[in-house]
Amino acid sequence: MKTTLTIIFILAVSGVYAQDTLKIRQIDALVSAINNSPLPVKRDTLIQNAPTGLKMTTYLSMIMDGGELLKYVNHVNMTMQEKNVSRKMTAANTFYYNHNKLIKVEEYMIEGDEKTTFSWYYSDDKPLYATVPSEKAGDRATVLLAMSKAMLKAIIK
Repeated sequence: MKTTLTIIFILAVSGVYAQDTLKIRQIDALVSAINNSPLPVKRDTLIQNAPTGLKMTTYLSMIMDGGELLKYVNHVNMTMQEKNVSRKMTAANTFYYNHNKLIKVEEYMIEGDEKTTFSWYYSDDKPLYATVPSEKAGDRATVLLAMSKAMLKAIIK
């Protein structure tokens, strides 16, 4: 009896993992299709310079298909001047959608020679998986989902 229950448990757990893995592969296939789409990209640039030595240029772009947002990118180049020392940083977050529902967010940050990249996957307005090896991954996934909903509300009218 114990053996049977153990086998059922293992099959159930592996079945859930397999479903999640399949969903992640499906999301990545959608992301690839969006990135290779011939749809036009809308672009805008914001320049924000502060007298405190902060210079920031933000490049915004999005891909829409009719009334549906498919991709939204926020790419920031920043230079900070402190005591005659200049620090440069580049960061971006890319939001991907399917039928105006968030499916994936990719983020990266480059400072000097260090580059960090993370991805979050979503299904039915809930976090599904994160590549972040951190306890705070769930919190960030929730923040990104809230940001996404606010962007959709502002963009899709």
